[in-house]
Amino acid sequence: MEHLRIALIGCGLISEAHVRGYLQHGDRAKVTVYCDVDIEKAQRLVEKFGCGIAVQSVKDVLADPDVNAIDVCTPHHLHTDIVVAAARAGKHIICQKPLAKTLEDCDTMIAAARDCGVVLYYGEINRTADSVVKAKAAIEEGRIGTIVGMQASFAYWQGGPWLTTPWRYNPDVSGGGQLLDGGIHAVDTMVNLCGPVYSVSCMTTSFRAELGGEDTAVVNLRFASGPLGTLFSSQSSGSFRYGSAAVVFGTEGVLTLGGQHGALTLYKHDLPDGREVLLESSGNSFATMVGRYLDTVLDGTPNPSTGESGRENLRVVLAAYESAANGREVVL
Repeated sequence: MEHLRIALIGCGLISEAHVRGYLQHGDRAKVTVYCDVDIEKAQRLVEKFGCGIAVQSVKDVLADPDVNAIDVCTPHHLHTDIVVAAARAGKHIICQKPLAKTLEDCDTMIAAARDCGVVLYYGEINRTADSVVKAKAAIEEGRIGTIVGMQASFAYWQGGPWLTTPWRYNPDVSGGGQLLDGGIHAVDTMVNLCGPVYSVSCMTTSFRAELGGEDTAVVNLRFASGPLGTLFSSQSSGSFRYGSAAVVFGTEGVLTLGGQHGALTLYKHDLPDGREVLLESSGNSFATMVGRYLDTVLDGTPNPSTGESGRENLRVVLAAYESAANGREVVL
């Protein structure tokens, strides 16, 4: 297979970022079908990007022999049925985070893709972001010694067009609040860099009734290999780009992802000025994610963002919700 023909299923707000990602890889893939129950949304993307057709039926998409892969950008609660049906139709799949609402649904999706011999790629931009990949390499090279802890944040003001998607603010439909919808990005980075989580302790609160579930959470994590971590996650913060998004603390150095000196900076006492900028700026994270998906499907390279990684992220978030509800530490 030399060229992937993509059907985009779900033409809401996040879908445009995915399409623009494919445009950066036009020699390897093309979105040929836009599918949404609201046909006007699908048609809008056809007109905006000047290619493909608009349809309403997922069944029609999966029956189309000219489509060999799908990109799922629907609301969370629709992921499982679409992914399973696509796997059975022999289509490769990238599914926007979170993978599903329950671990059982994740298991069903993973098994369907495995049994049908198709790729299930977890659509998490942080997993393949340049800064995260380079930070992981630096850690594996021993540049900060033994990790002792990590701090991360995913804080912003949820507003504008994002408030026009009511399903997102109904926890019974979406599966949770801000932690599942946004904070799970940071969970992925923390698990990716520090390894499996042993236990979590979480507090949640809400400042904005219009957002439905919790809009602010603090999660303390104990990683299986020993480090401790803290995540601050909020949709009620008045500023997004305020500084470092994550800091990894080691016995011999510190890495910051984001911040005043670059996308990734190493701080050590024996460096000139005490620091070395390992990455000045990150590229387009959606284009990078799409590129790794295409590498996996077209070239057979190892999948860097498996369904299992999406399941593990969800497991941490669900344990955090259990902790917040019961007021105790939860061992995973």
